Amino acid sequence: MENVIQSASMPTAWHANLRLDFSFADEQHKTVLSHREHHGPLLVQKSLYPEGKEICHAVILHPPAGIAGGDHLAIQLNVEKNAKVVVTTPGATKWYKANQKDASQRIIIQVDPHGHLDFLPQENIFFNSSNAHNQIVVHQDKTSSSIGWDIAQLGRTAQGEHWEDARLRNEIEYYFDHELCWVESMLLESMLLESQKSFYNETCGLAEFPVFGTMWMSSVNASEDLLEEITELVRWDDALRVGVTRIAIDENFGLILVRGLSDEVEYLKNCFIQIWLFARERIAGIKPLPLRIWKT
Repeated sequence: MENVIQSASMPTAWHANLRLDFSFADEQHKTVLSHREHHGPLLVQKSLYPEGKEICHAVILHPPAGIAGGDHLAIQLNVEKNAKVVVTTPGATKWYKANQKDASQRIIIQVDPHGHLDFLPQENIFFNSSNAHNQIVVHQDKTSSSIGWDIAQLGRTAQGEHWEDARLRNEIEYYFDHELCWVESMLLESMLLESQKSFYNETCGLAEFPVFGTMWMSSVNASEDLLEEITELVRWDDALRVGVTRIAIDENFGLILVRGLSDEVEYLKNCFIQIWLFARERIAGIKPLPLRIWKT
């Protein structure tokens, strides 16, 4: 697995990098943040244990509170054997006006044997005139489990802003036992001619919804039965449209995908949180506990 910290040496753009390694200390029966490395204003202040010592919580902080044109962020999360980890962010990530420069965030996740990760960041907000590349790459062992999501909002809708003069490439790649099994890839360019905007406008694409997101749940327990139960939780109406599918990775292991569109980011985020609370114990054998940060 590549080390994203090395990208700090790349020229022509400002970089911030963060690597977090979580390991399980058998003698303490505790998941610990065993290695932390950062360059620039990406960091974790301390490990938190609201669920007890077996599950380590980490809140990734980006003090500038946003990504401007020319900024490039790289985050690497390694969940080692038997470790159990929750990673989130304190607030939305804002992608500012690009000033004719591209910006990127690349998150690489590794979950080793019998490990579990809840990757629950708050949403990305892409401003007008942003030029963004947002990528998540997940590598997962066949005995591990993970739940995660990626939520995006196009434009500052609370201010009546429509996403204009902007470009977004949004990608998720999922590797199971070193093999690529699923890719979610989207390229949106609001500056294109009307005849080229069909994906954003038409019902087969975003249907003009400014908020979209994808959630994944993967383990040997991501079964067809769980898929059917989750389907009963989701809505399909004028404000929120959510669908659920499943990929059978092998005869035992499943990958459940939840995709949603909404006109308000809170509707979609609350839907994903409800599904996480419902499915977490089934996926990973861990009882759900709402994150305190969601209430602030």
